[in-house]
Amino acid sequence: MEYHSSYSDGSNRKRLFPMAQSNLQPAILSVDKLTKQYGTFRALDECDLKVYENSIFGLLGPNGSGKTTLIRCLLGYLQPTSGRASVQELDCCTQSLLVRQRVGYLPAEPKLFRMMRGRDCIDFFTSMHPRGSKTAAMRYADRLALDLSRRVAFMSTGMRRKLSICCVLGCPSPLMILDEPTENLDPSVRFTVIDLIQEIHQQGSTVVLCSHILSEIESLCDQVGVLRQGKIVRTARLEEVRTTHLLRAEMGPEGGPGGGLNDLPGGIRILETKNQSVTLELAGTIDAYCNWISQSGLRNIRLELVGLRGLYDQYHHPDGIPSKETRQSMEHQSTDEVL
Repeated sequence: MEYHSSYSDGSNRKRLFPMAQSNLQPAILSVDKLTKQYGTFRALDECDLKVYENSIFGLLGPNGSGKTTLIRCLLGYLQPTSGRASVQELDCCTQSLLVRQRVGYLPAEPKLFRMMRGRDCIDFFTSMHPRGSKTAAMRYADRLALDLSRRVAFMSTGMRRKLSICCVLGCPSPLMILDEPTENLDPSVRFTVIDLIQEIHQQGSTVVLCSHILSEIESLCDQVGVLRQGKIVRTARLEEVRTTHLLRAEMGPEGGPGGGLNDLPGGIRILETKNQSVTLELAGTIDAYCNWISQSGLRNIRLELVGLRGLYDQYHHPDGIPSKETRQSMEHQSTDEVL
């Protein structure tokens, strides 16, 4: 195990937690067929997930997809109907107290003591945590330009979000679960929060990040998971997403039943077929598929990079997989790429 790491500024700061060896990649968080059912409704439906040590994992999904339910099950606040979840091999259901000692959690709607001043909140939360550092939390507050003399009741929504971030990051843990950490913050403050998340990761924390802002996921995460109707329907490494292409084409005689689409090389998936049109996903560089494409019998071929927006829309866009023009229009309407 390594406890030190070199950083871009040339320093050699001590890591708070041991860094996993890259060839082993042990899972710090494991979810196996986790199900949470309310009557006939399944908020989680046999959900499977692994998050590896020393990674930043982005969890994507619209409201109602099961993100909050999953997090509450991980922390032992909800008892699953079936399945199992563990953090550092500790059962999230039967050993929830030990799990919470190893997890830092920033909820989407944090609750703070309204009559406390900001500095009192920091003192309260960091003093209770075995790894709490009031000095670090105060330093984060200074970087976020947060007025700690003001009472919580008289803070704006953005100020309360900043205070919550300082309290959570001031208590570093092996696993940090951050739910919408930059919500209600100005763009300039968002960049500072992103820097803080990168710093706690460099110090040894594994981070699970829930965010509706795709640019944040792309800049921070090395792996993403897409949650839909209580299931993890897709996980992918960001480096793979950046080299994945969509191929849209019309099938000729050779591409119909019994033709080239029935003998796809590894790395190609059929995403959609409609009449004579087909949409394929090509993982990796295009060069590896040039020979197959030339012999496939496909016509009017169009290639485009998928990107994180395209990956998300494969599972959540109401009209299926949007075209490149549609995605560009959506991105033009929102420069932050909010889902």
